[in-house]
Amino acid sequence: MKRGLKLSAWRRAQRAWRMAQSRGTGRPTTASGAGKKIGADISLTLHRPLYAVHFAPRALLHALCPMRSALCALLLLALAAPVFGQTGTQSPHGALKWDCQSCHGTESWKKLRRPLAFKHADTGFLLLGAHQFTNCVSCHQSLKFAEVGSACADCHTDVHRGQFGLNCQNCHTADSWSNQQEILQLHAARGFPLTGVHAVADCQACHRTDQFNEFSGTPMDCSGCHLTDYTLAINPDHAKAGFSIDCESCHRPVALKWENTTFQHTAAFELRGAHRRVECNSCHANTYFGTSPECYSCHSGDFQQTTNPPHVQLGFSQECTVCHNEERWEGAFFDHVQTSGFELRGVHATLSCNDCHVNNQFTGLPRDCFGCHQSDYTAVTDPNHVLGQFPTDCLVCHNETAWQPAVFDHNLTAFPLTGAHQILVCESCHQNGQYTALPTDCFSCHESDYNAVTDPNHVQNNFSHDCLMCHNTTAFTPATFDHSLTQFPLTGAHLTLQCLDCHSAGYSGTPTDCFSCHESDYNAVTDPNHVQNNFSHDCTLCHCTLCHNTTAFSPATFDHSLTQFPLTGAHLTLQCLDCHSAGYSGTPTECLACHQDDYNSANDPNHLAAGFPTTCQDCHNTSNWNQTTWNHDALYFPIYSGKHQGEWDVCADCHVNPTNFAVFECIFCHEHNQQEMDEKHQGVSGYVYQSAACYDCHPNGEEKLKMPRKWR
Repeated sequence: MKRGLKLSAWRRAQRAWRMAQSRGTGRPTTASGAGKKIGADISLTLHRPLYAVHFAPRALLHALCPMRSALCALLLLALAAPVFGQTGTQSPHGALKWDCQSCHGTESWKKLRRPLAFKHADTGFLLLGAHQFTNCVSCHQSLKFAEVGSACADCHTDVHRGQFGLNCQNCHTADSWSNQQEILQLHAARGFPLTGVHAVADCQACHRTDQFNEFSGTPMDCSGCHLTDYTLAINPDHAKAGFSIDCESCHRPVALKWENTTFQHTAAFELRGAHRRVECNSCHANTYFGTSPECYSCHSGDFQQTTNPPHVQLGFSQECTVCHNEERWEGAFFDHVQTSGFELRGVHATLSCNDCHVNNQFTGLPRDCFGCHQSDYTAVTDPNHVLGQFPTDCLVCHNETAWQPAVFDHNLTAFPLTGAHQILVCESCHQNGQYTALPTDCFSCHESDYNAVTDPNHVQNNFSHDCLMCHNTTAFTPATFDHSLTQFPLTGAHLTLQCLDCHSAGYSGTPTDCFSCHESDYNAVTDPNHVQNNFSHDCTLCHCTLCHNTTAFSPATFDHSLTQFPLTGAHLTLQCLDCHSAGYSGTPTECLACHQDDYNSANDPNHLAAGFPTTCQDCHNTSNWNQTTWNHDALYFPIYSGKHQGEWDVCADCHVNPTNFAVFECIFCHEHNQQEMDEKHQGVSGYVYQSAACYDCHPNGEEKLKMPRKWR
């Protein structure tokens, strides 16, 4: 117990006042200590209590009690009464090195400075931890502030009676009287570290001698404190099982609970699932040694009491793990497909065994749906399965998840449902429960619709009964007739015509040739005149598609490339009458027929005199008559290349006989003389001063001598 708590506030105040009186008059001094009298004109008789409170005692207490707690306030009131008649001026605090202004101000003696210039650390005793919040008078029971000890034992009674020495700070700190961290360190140093529950237990939990200050001689082994726990343990019964009293073999010192053990079940029977949560005595009722690891040894009662299905009656295996697991007994998993060959899917997987195995019949049961669901099959009326002779293979429409709703895939039949057919009820087509041998053509169901149509009248026009030629399954109207599926696809202006423009006499037997509809157009044409020129009426063979198109009858564009005489070059710019002045039939296609005059008038070379062939295309082209394709260099003699290029003007320069271009002369053009050539060709076999001989040796016009062609 702290010494400061032994005296009441009143007694402490009286004692402080008496000590102040013993030192002098009790009158306050000035800040400089000169002892000048303050307030001499004030009646001390009337104001001594207030005087005493306003000066030394209260100022002192304010300086020592920065928290100004309620206890300090009561102390000030207690000090006010006995100062009646005090006239001294000496400070009640004794000799201090701090000036009064460190705590007091001139405005009011009782009002202390904030913040105080006085720092407790300057006294050599730093206020730490709980000391910061302790009342000043708890330590300073005398107004002489220096009359207080600084050792722990000066204020705190040593309950250990000196067993741990006088240095309380070895275990305690100013923050907390019970410093757990230092206690842990001290215990670890003494060879018994505090871990787990030991770290938070009260000291008296282990140090339980008659006198609480006895700490020596406490046992360090577990059984020294926990032998009672050992003997009272029933799950499992430690004493009955003969467990070791070495608690640490199963329990952990660091655990926060006694039940958290490190005991591991033997590998022969590893605890898993629900076995980890049951009490030991549930399996070890009488002994802990020789317990059978078989499921049946503990679960024989469960095995015998089970009725869905009855395990005993059906002779089920006593090996429980075949169906059950260690997590929970209910919700067993039985491999139905491996045992019976019948896989449980959908709702079948959630049914009770007795739902199918009625009267515990587990053999000879049907495997097909109809075997169990015959009553469902016969009870259905929409549609009536029996009347409609539906197949008994229920999976065609139903599934194993739910009997309803059923989904029949009509697309698997010969009549897939499309368009408006998808939203019809079955009876719309399957009347009177007829689901077999129904026709699949449109007319069978839509004959009344066919007969009722008047625009156009299907019956009078003998329209096809194949409704899909004009209609679709989405809606019967409006209808769209695809003329491209007929022998006369509509193109161009035909697309915009009304049906009656062509089918005025009906829809059957309508001609498909152009002339049948366009005879008046044929007769009216004058450029060129189709009638006079006896143009064919089969427009598709000759002209209609060549000149006209289905977009517009005029203007017509004749594609000459589709004839036997495609137009190229200068022919493209000619007028039709330039060639067809005598008509459009029998027009010749050879060049000479139109270009006889050009052939006859040619004089360089003279085609007629030279007897040139009349196949003009051998030398000429249709782009330019004067640009010939005659290749003199490749066929005969290079005159457009080599040394002869640009050395001649007309063909007659070499071909001196205009009627025979096989005759040519070389020596007429060259500045040769026979004497010089004879001398230059001495020793040359076969040399003759003739043009033919020159050509034989110089076929390319080169000066270098070549072997005569007759020798090659």
